Amino acid sequence: MKYYKIGLLAAGLLFSGCSSHIQNSQSNTNDSKNQKEEKFSNVKYGSYDRNVMDVYLPAHRSPKTAFLVNIHGGAWTQGDKKFDNQLSEYLLSQGIAVANLNYRYANFTDTHLPELLEDIDKVVKYLSSHSREWNTRSTGFSISGGSSGAHVSLMYAYTKNPQIKTIIERCGPVDFTDVETLEYVKMLNLFDAIDKMSGNKTEWRSGGAIPEAYTKTSPVKFINNIPTLIIHGEKDEVVPIQQAYILEKALKAKGATHKLFVVPGAGHQIEKLPQDQQTVFTTMAEWLEKYGTN
Repeated sequence: MKYYKIGLLAAGLLFSGCSSHIQNSQSNTNDSKNQKEEKFSNVKYGSYDRNVMDVYLPAHRSPKTAFLVNIHGGAWTQGDKKFDNQLSEYLLSQGIAVANLNYRYANFTDTHLPELLEDIDKVVKYLSSHSREWNTRSTGFSISGGSSGAHVSLMYAYTKNPQIKTIIERCGPVDFTDVETLEYVKMLNLFDAIDKMSGNKTEWRSGGAIPEAYTKTSPVKFINNIPTLIIHGEKDEVVPIQQAYILEKALKAKGATHKLFVVPGAGHQIEKLPQDQQTVFTTMAEWLEKYGTN
């Protein structure tokens, strides 16, 4: 009789555990079905003036839904999240959550790449802390950016947060130790922007040594195995397509999952033409559905 009671107790615990699991699964499914599309503008994620973001939450979302952190371009020293409003709206329509953010501008004194990465980290922590309230993921975010924003997104994923599920970099500079690229930067008179971002104090001259700050802020030097989508314009006049090929080669050598998508005939503004914009947006959504969910 004693063993019989123990058996009944064990069975009761087992089935109550199963029942609880089933109820929780059903509850999560119902929560997902009941979720409505939501948008939040200028959400404050930090103490600085530019620490604001727009959050886009799709209907029927769940903790498995892809959630993209998006970083605008502007040579690290200008630009605004409104640049990517159309992208955010499109991804929302495809059932993908987006945090489209502003961040501190780099300068010559106290704001360089570490401070920019600190802002991105605050965004990720804010999103994670609101996951229960929003019924969204608490970890495994995706990240993307255009131009300088692409650079920041790569550096964040490669050096700050290895839990990022996937990266989509659009027309970003990846290697400031490439002499051909530095010569091009010199011709475009863009060294001030790079020096503000990197904190470099040493002037680079043709044939001279590469400043240490350029090496430390080159994403290609910190490659890891995060799946990475590279999108670049074939005729990019600001960030030469050679930069995309450099990243592709490094990812291949690492054995990392990656894809290079070249937009034929496009310049630095790869979304300038409607047909190119649609192609870029669709490619991003498909990549996020494959690598940004779980």
